[in-house]
Parts: sequence; structure tokens; C-alpha cells
Amino acid sequence: MLAKNLDLRDALDHMISVSELGRGQASKVIQLVKSKKEQFIVVKNNKPEAIIMSIEEYNDLMESKEELELLLLATERVNKSDASEYKDFDQLLEEEGISHDELDDIVVDLEID
Repeated sequence: MLAKNLDLRDALDHMISVSELGRGQASKVIQLVKSKKEQFIVVKNNKPEAIIMSIEEYNDLMESKEELELLLLATERVNKSDASEYKDFDQLLEEEGISHDELDDIVVDLEID
């Protein structure tokens, strides 16, 4: 809801107070979150305090966050690296005394569980 559509009316419909949750609305909200993947903003004293979302959406969000952090780290490392230190794959194989045929044999024999 909130991420898909920024309509203010829709956002207001998905705000719920802590006291409303305590008066029996929690089951209804959880059912909407579970069945329709809706999200709710929990307000306390008219201030947003928490978000209610499905576990699936939360896991997706955390995975996206981790991927973004890794991308930022990789970008930082690339920007700080010295391109003159890079080695071509064929150059690396030659330095290590490995032929492409030997590498192919290693890859064929390697089993990954």
C-alpha cells in the first residue's frame, strides 16, 4: 500500500493508533496484512511509531537492504582500487601455470553440495 501508491487518502486509511490496536483491531489489521499484503502505520500520540507489514515483505526489504549495502561496499572498493594492479584472467592463469584445459578438468571434477 504505502510503497506502491503515495495517495495521502490511502495512507491515512492505513494509519492505526496504539489504542485502536488494543481495542480489538489488531486481529483485523493482521488479517489484512497477511491476506492482502497491506501495510499499516502505528501512531502513538499522533506520531508514527511503527510499521506493520507481512513477514514476506519484511524479509524482502531486509534482503534488498543487504544487497544495497554490498553494492555500496563493492562500489567503494572499486573507486578506491588502482586499475594498474588488475590482472587479466588469462594472465593470472599463466602466472599460476594453469592452462584452460586444466581449469576445465578441475571444474568438471568439482562437486558442490
